[in-house]
Amino acid sequence: MQLTLHLTDNCNLNCNYCFISRNPARISREVAFAAVKLAIKENCDQKTSGLLFYGGEPLLEKELIYDIVSHTKELKEKTGHAFHYKMTTNGTLLDEEFLKFSQSINLAIGFSCDGHAQDDCRLFPNGKGSMELLSDKIPLLLKYRPYSIGMSVIDPSTVHKASSTVQFLFDKGFRYITINLNYSRTAPWTSRHLSVLEEEYNKMADMYIKWTTAEEKFYLSPFDIKIVSHLKGHKYHLDRRAMAKNQPSVATDGKIYSSSRFLGNPAFEIGDVFSGIDTKKQSVIFEQSAISPESCKGCMLQPRCNYSYDNLNHNESGYFSDLSPLQCAHEQLIAPIADRVAEKLYKDKNALFVHKHYNELYPVMSLVEDMGR
Repeated sequence: MQLTLHLTDNCNLNCNYCFISRNPARISREVAFAAVKLAIKENCDQKTSGLLFYGGEPLLEKELIYDIVSHTKELKEKTGHAFHYKMTTNGTLLDEEFLKFSQSINLAIGFSCDGHAQDDCRLFPNGKGSMELLSDKIPLLLKYRPYSIGMSVIDPSTVHKASSTVQFLFDKGFRYITINLNYSRTAPWTSRHLSVLEEEYNKMADMYIKWTTAEEKFYLSPFDIKIVSHLKGHKYHLDRRAMAKNQPSVATDGKIYSSSRFLGNPAFEIGDVFSGIDTKKQSVIFEQSAISPESCKGCMLQPRCNYSYDNLNHNESGYFSDLSPLQCAHEQLIAPIADRVAEKLYKDKNALFVHKHYNELYPVMSLVEDMGR
């Protein structure tokens, strides 16, 4: 199990698509330590647990991160239970001291950055852009954590910059790049925006082929996810749901929710760090997530679609699946482009592509190879 700890709801940026409501709430040491204790209890058989430091901006609570990690090390001495750590940050508060610390504990870092669209969406509360500040942070980050993930959000207002943002992150040295659409119900996506997105994905497809042919090792989420969904078939959704169920989120007050998207929604509250997880309610939520929306039945892309428990809603009659039209349109748009890329590289017998997607040992072998350089 991996617990997502929302260390604070506060943030030093005011990104226009963020789904977390900015406020001064912060998690206490008592709640954080209780969450650690709960993780050990829930994973007593496996003897290992994960903690994801999240926000708001988690580096606003840097000292608390130090305290939590120190506490987990003390508990490991007593119980033998080990922890691994992740963090998602906007990067503006990174410094060398913290990055040396992250290196010492092998903290995986997700770096939220929109590249050429950064100053369109990721702004300080005074309206000033944040890109200038990041110019020195990015090389520092990759110096200590070279496998950090560059995480970008595509908004309707910045969709025309999507491929250049990917190129920006790649040129800066990121080799793990994820892209997510702003799926907010209030985001003003139109058919025109989707046409632009299709053009941008086709540009990324050319990048994917070019980089792979040049034997560059990288991960680009829209394409690699769709390729994996084809190879895994029905097992793809089973794996996604199992992963989702094992990543509950802890709010600043200690209440536990099935997902970060549902923080504060009582319908998706599944316990608290002191009394534990209501496994019955948790199971009900995730059983419902396995039921496809009516609109999906008969769709050829259904086994590969990324609809998930995040698309659940709740009313007086219970939980129900509610796939957004935007996500449906996106899935139909990206799948054939990703398939075109995969078919070309497979037909070309590209060794790196085949190794990457058909060799289960590829991640380990790739890491060993990189460490030997």
